[in-house]
Amino acid sequence: MLETHLPVRNVYWNPDGGTHPERISAQSAPALVGRFAHVQQDGDRVTAIRDQLGLNKLYVGFHPDRGVIAANYLADLVTAGIAFTGTYAIPAGSIVTLDPDRRTGVVRSFASLPARAGSNDTPAKIAHRVSELLDQGMRHLADAHPGLPVAVCLSGGADSSVVAAYTREHFPHAVAYTYSFGDEHLSQDAAAAQRVAAHLNMPLRLVRADRETLLTALPPALLHGQDWRDFNVHAAVVNEVLGAAIADDHPHGALVFTGDLMNEFLADYTPVPYAGSLYYRLPNLPPDRLRVHLTRGVQTGDREVGVFAAHGLTVVQPYSWATTELLALPEPVSKPGLMTRLARHRLPDSTLRRPKVRAQIGDLGSDTGVLPQLLQAGITQPRLEGRFRHDLGISSSADLHRTIRGGIHQPVPHVP
Repeated sequence: MLETHLPVRNVYWNPDGGTHPERISAQSAPALVGRFAHVQQDGDRVTAIRDQLGLNKLYVGFHPDRGVIAANYLADLVTAGIAFTGTYAIPAGSIVTLDPDRRTGVVRSFASLPARAGSNDTPAKIAHRVSELLDQGMRHLADAHPGLPVAVCLSGGADSSVVAAYTREHFPHAVAYTYSFGDEHLSQDAAAAQRVAAHLNMPLRLVRADRETLLTALPPALLHGQDWRDFNVHAAVVNEVLGAAIADDHPHGALVFTGDLMNEFLADYTPVPYAGSLYYRLPNLPPDRLRVHLTRGVQTGDREVGVFAAHGLTVVQPYSWATTELLALPEPVSKPGLMTRLARHRLPDSTLRRPKVRAQIGDLGSDTGVLPQLLQAGITQPRLEGRFRHDLGISSSADLHRTIRGGIHQPVPHVP
């Protein structure tokens, strides 16, 4: 009736319910903060529940003999005998009652994104609330996981540096991990991260990589990152390198804090020109709609949670706790102004206003990023799709794009 493959740990709490974890249920889910994927059998039906943003992936398939099979990873469904085209995603922020006999589901949404970002609230008021939520979440995790090793993925940009500042306050034993390509000198990001760690009096672990390291990281990044699109794969490769290093240091697990998702909430992305081509293109939408579009897209692909979880690590994306508030920021958003308010005088102004040099791209004027390194090794977008299809037994590109349309995995066939 129900078979589950759910190795990804849930990280959630009820802001009104104290420190003890509350059982996930159709009744409790709307009040929970964090990320979770939960499945339970209810008589001859199965209930599946997924967090507001879909940060925990939750896929299901219908097997003729075994009923509903649920998994965090698509590969586990395929291994269990479900064809890729027969995999379905539980929609983000939803409770779905599954009927194994009819292969359908009844969907009830408990959280949804606005059509457009923005509100009449002032940036100062919103930033104050976001800061409260970051402190609240950190306090909960410190109470719930005493003594667990804590790592922070630190790039030296404002997003990860602010998270590092909060982490340092609530987890004094936390260690920063930063990625750098090559052995000759520190990348711009790594040098900036080194300065931030020193400013926060936080130990820093430098994780170096070369092209061979990146190529070795690619297969698990594709498999556990659950995506073939170049930006997400390139980000997953960096996280795979970092995750392997953290897991080597902490084989029994650790909390891993990242600055992910702020770029989606603020649409802080730009296409990248390289070798005469433009990569990481964005849809032509006004900023208030683009912010919601990018945020909605995180329910597909697993560049952080899935990649780190495969190493036995529990990733935490603190900005996700303030999704509603960050999407309420009115346009135009001053990111330096926001990050300055969130930092609360704990970081230098140069850090808060520093443009990020993404590890996918590398230092300006060099070929040290994941993008150029993989392209020079012949790993193009068609090759990434081909490898992804091979890993999941997808017979054609058409099958892939019918199952995942517009960046969203097909939902369970539903009845009103």
